This record gives sequence, C-alpha cells and structure tokens, in this order.
Amino acid sequence: MPPAPPVAEEQPITIFKPGQIIAWVGDQPIQVGDIMPMVEQIMASHLSEMDPKVVEQQKAAIEQQKEKLMKQALDSSIQTKLLYLDFLRTIPPDKKKEILPKITSRAEEQFMEKQLPEAMEKAKVETQVELDAKLREFGSSIQRQRQSFVERALGQSVLSQKVNYEPEITHQAMLDYYYANLAEYEIAARARWEKLTVRFDRFATKQEAWAALGAMGNEVLRGAPLHAVAQRQSQGIDAREGGYHDWTNRGSLASETLDHAIFSLPVGRLSDRLEDAEGFHILRVVERTEAGRVPFEQAQVDIKEALRKEHVKDQVNAYVAKLKQEIPVWNTLENDPPLVGAAGGNRRS
Repeated sequence: MPPAPPVAEEQPITIFKPGQIIAWVGDQPIQVGDIMPMVEQIMASHLSEMDPKVVEQQKAAIEQQKEKLMKQALDSSIQTKLLYLDFLRTIPPDKKKEILPKITSRAEEQFMEKQLPEAMEKAKVETQVELDAKLREFGSSIQRQRQSFVERALGQSVLSQKVNYEPEITHQAMLDYYYANLAEYEIAARARWEKLTVRFDRFATKQEAWAALGAMGNEVLRGAPLHAVAQRQSQGIDAREGGYHDWTNRGSLASETLDHAIFSLPVGRLSDRLEDAEGFHILRVVERTEAGRVPFEQAQVDIKEALRKEHVKDQVNAYVAKLKQEIPVWNTLENDPPLVGAAGGNRRS
C-alpha cells in the first residue's frame, strides 16, 4: 500500500511542483511531472498566437485555464493507471515475471518507433537528449513518458475486451437524435459577393461621394472588372482584395443595409448605390445559397458515428467507475483525502 498522503488543503492548489504527488491509484503515485508536459504543450500552442500584452492582461484567466487542463489531464492519468492495474490483475502471479517483460518490451518498441519522433517534433528538438532536457524542466523524462505510454497501451488492451466498440445503432435511435438536434442541421443562407465603396470621411460633401461612386459603377457597366476598379479606387478595407467577400452567412454583417441587399438582390446584378453609416456602396452577389436543413439521409452517417462514440464512452465510464470501487483512488485536486473502507482499505467516498 502507498504511504499515507498528506491531508488535502482547504484551498484549491494552484502552484504545482514537478515532483509533487497529486494522486494515488492503488499503490501507484501520479506526480505533476507525469502530466505537466502535455499541459504545457497545449498552453504553449495557444499562447504563441497571443500578443504578449494580452497574455499579461489575461494572466489570471490563463492560470485558471492551465489549472483546468491539469485537472483534465489528471483525470485521464488516473483512468490510465486504473486500467493498467486492471491489466496486471489479468496476469497470473506465478507468470508475471515471465510474461510482463515481454509485453512491456513490445509496447516500448512502439513508443520508440512512433511516439518518440512525434514528441520530438512537437517539442521542436532534433535529439533525444534535447527532448529529455525539456521534459526534465517539468519533472518528467523520456523514461517516464515511455512508461506512461506502456501503461496506456496495456490498459487499452483491457478495454478492448470489456467494451463493444461497434454497438448496434438502430434507425430509430438515429432519427430520435436527428429530431432532438434539429438546430445543428439548419443551414443559414449564405453568399459570395463583391463591392465598391466610398467613405463619407474622404469627401467634403455626400454629393461628391455619390458622384465618385457613380463613376466607379459606370466603369464596371462599361465592361471593366469590378475587382480591378475596386483595387484602384474603392475606399473600403476590402479594396486590396478587389472588394471580394467569400461565403458570408445571413445576419453576420454589422451593416444591416449590406446584409439585406446581399440576400435580396438578383445574383450577378449591380446594385444601386446603397448608404450606411460608413459611406456609399455598390455591390454584386456572385453566388448565393438559400437557408435550409441538412436532410436526415445525408446526416445519418455522422449521426451513427456520434451515437457510436457516445455508447463507447458510456461503456468506458461505467467500467472505470467499477474499477474505482475496487481500486483505491486519492486525488488531491478534488480535495478528496482517503477514507477507510469496510473491506478494501482506502476507498473513495
């Protein structure tokens, strides 16, 4: 049995140390370093896309998100440990020394062939030594990552025997799902369009703006490509793209005037001059599709897959819940100190 863990603090833990034990599953400890590399990789991918000033301003929210990811990663790690210990129970005690090293060796080979190269690519390093150094910053190492992979692989082998990954999905179940989630299958009207713009703040009077836009429109009517006129003379922020706008959903534009015109004008015809708060515009709808709904016949393949995943998830959750009744689990992030059970030692309440 593991040594008695310390009594959980009343306040949520927000500062994590790599060597800190944050959970016990049976006699197996889980340390912060076992899960921190995955959390840091996820956070790094998001933070790299943010302005440093925004990162500083949202520091508290970022720390909350990091703690949330820690809890999710810990839940996953606890499940892995439970399944791994369950796997070990399938090996006869007198055969464990003979069988376990062979099975472990095969899983380690898979780690070295596939997982290790992927980990090096994600970490943007060239050698295993560099990767190991990065992992050690978080209290982990290649050796510990390899062990985690082995435990996941062997634990999953248990699930393959306990879970039906191809449950029967009836036609009625798919229909029920479809009608219960009709909003997901609604298709908004959308259109591709292009426009010419003059801004009120670029002219002394509206009359001058009106005349300037009229001159652009006349060029198009005489045969000039609208995108060429827009690039030369339009004053909208889309001028560089020739006034072109890709698929736009109805109701998504700030300008109600433009939104209404895009979804009411005949396709391919230049509009009259339109006015909104910014200025005057001439637009042309290139292509438009009307609002509708994905028919059941088209949606049922995706629905079947969604229901299959749901059934599999329910089976996995049920089996893991069963294991938690058989194998003691202590999770400090849930402030859940061990309790003494009637027959099985430490058990969760």
